[in-house]
Amino acid sequence: MKKRYLFPVLAIALMFAGCDYNEKNFEGLDEMSKPTDVFTKSYTLTEADYASISSNKTNIALAKDDGVEKELAALKTTMCFTDALPASKYLPAFLAAKWIGADSGSAVKVTYKMNVGQPAYITALNTATIYKVTKEDYESVWGAAFPFFSPAETAQKHVPGILSKALPDAKTGDIVLVDYNQSANEPGGSVVALNESFENYWTEAVNVAEVTGWHNVTTVGTYSWNGKIFSNNSYIQASAYKHTGALEVYMISPLLSITNGMSLAFDACYGNYTKAGGRLSVLVSENLGGFTKEDIAAAKWDDISSSVSIPVPTGSYGTLGNVCNHDLSAYKGKKVYVAFRYNGDSTVKDEDGKFATTTVQVDNVVIKSEGNGAGDDVYEATNGLYSFNGTAWSVYTAATSLDKADFKLMGSNYDNFSATMNPDNYLPKFLSLTYPFAQEDNVKAVAYKYFASSVTSVKADEYAYTSGAWVKNTAVETVTDQFVYSGGKWNFDPSTTITLPVVKNDPTSVLYYQTITDWVKENHSEYVTSYGNNDYYFGGSAYNNNFDFRPSAWKTNVPTVYGNMSDDELTKLMWERLPESFVHALEKLHADAAPIDGLDVFYTFNFGIYNGSSTTTWTIQYKVIAKGKFEYVIDSLKEVK
Repeated sequence: MKKRYLFPVLAIALMFAGCDYNEKNFEGLDEMSKPTDVFTKSYTLTEADYASISSNKTNIALAKDDGVEKELAALKTTMCFTDALPASKYLPAFLAAKWIGADSGSAVKVTYKMNVGQPAYITALNTATIYKVTKEDYESVWGAAFPFFSPAETAQKHVPGILSKALPDAKTGDIVLVDYNQSANEPGGSVVALNESFENYWTEAVNVAEVTGWHNVTTVGTYSWNGKIFSNNSYIQASAYKHTGALEVYMISPLLSITNGMSLAFDACYGNYTKAGGRLSVLVSENLGGFTKEDIAAAKWDDISSSVSIPVPTGSYGTLGNVCNHDLSAYKGKKVYVAFRYNGDSTVKDEDGKFATTTVQVDNVVIKSEGNGAGDDVYEATNGLYSFNGTAWSVYTAATSLDKADFKLMGSNYDNFSATMNPDNYLPKFLSLTYPFAQEDNVKAVAYKYFASSVTSVKADEYAYTSGAWVKNTAVETVTDQFVYSGGKWNFDPSTTITLPVVKNDPTSVLYYQTITDWVKENHSEYVTSYGNNDYYFGGSAYNNNFDFRPSAWKTNVPTVYGNMSDDELTKLMWERLPESFVHALEKLHADAAPIDGLDVFYTFNFGIYNGSSTTTWTIQYKVIAKGKFEYVIDSLKEVK
């Protein structure tokens, strides 16, 4: 990965911590009136930071005004700023949230990743969204509940129409990664109305289980059905443990089309069982009109709980297993909702003094028919890319997308990469296996899901076949920019202040003064002392770390040049030469410094001058006029009092 710095950060960048904005911005203030939280920091953005920047409300408003909402949303997974999404504009709000108590004069040097020259189509792929084909979508294809596409009824045939209906506000150039099921055969087995395993909705326990198409509604109390995961298995759970008083919560399925021969089956178990209660009821409704407490109370519910038999555990928890096989023939040709209702009460006790707080776990809810004798339909989860041309959706062919089978081949139980499964470690091998006859300079793009900060998004990379290997086109540079807090907000400020303490052996001071002396040695060697660490062309000393402006010292060390000059003449010469001195240090140590369009870039030095009786502090400023070129800012040389 290349590294680029808008202002150079040397290996000794941490030495610049002496950057004193307090002196610059609060000169002359009484000690008691100075800010209390003025700081200088260096900070590198983390994966979580990019997600925070992406979701920041101020940034969302800015992105909307700039027309880059998708680019901002994608930042959480691309983790790269772009020309359209510059860090100079979208970092200040993040800094304001991170350092709330900062006072004027505080400065942070932020290191981040910048996308420079990534192909436009890769940028577009990185803003793609994900659409999962729904049960209703499949029903629009088959007129029945077959949850897959087939060789006759292909995704390519039906997905464009599905997307047109689902995404009416699509814009030209939009790309969508579509998740769907694919069968190698036409429907012939069982008809599936519902097959919910609760997988891929959460990666850790959540208080409120959110499942696509389902409604999690609390009618009494405050708790909800939870989302749980154990041994890589996800399920839902309800309990009145530690709840105040009575609890009633519903987990209501999507609207289901019931055909002949269908039955309901699901897995369940108890945990921390008590005789007092905490029980599951299974209900069916044909007339549920909404999902508020009032709607649920108004609906007619058929209680089919008599078909449910959950074993009482011998230990703390039972094992999830099938507890129900209920014939739904009574609802043939109808559309119904199935609800799992939990009732518990932390105030009701049994004879053992235990409360009605039994935990109930539910998983693998399936409603299907037994088929026609040809065996159950077999299908697999896959995906495909589709793009919108302003009029219609069509298959996107400029990149390939990884599906669940690809990730399984890589040894993953999930269908995404993450911080713990770096795509850079897998994609070269994937491409080698997929394109075994690749030729030099062949280029392939790969789109995939990436999980970060609890969100799954689309990312894409471009690879070129080079010297027998697939090499990633990174197009990413590491950039460090400075932001300064002033005027009540954080502002992008590419300028740099360097303080040179008048302290022997201070590494920052030694570096700059020795660089000045080395330039003098190369160009005017007669002015350098025998120690090689100070000169009397400018008066710089890498030993005392100051400028020596004693006329007597100049005359003693270079008598052939200065011996016949008066002290006033020599002092005048010292001040005339001084502005040139730092130019040589800057050109050597900051050769990569470059101007920035629309901004002046300055380097400011705070340093000491010794006149024989005392050391005074001075400041001087230089402007970057070209890459690695600097000019003295007239009248910027001033004593700091």
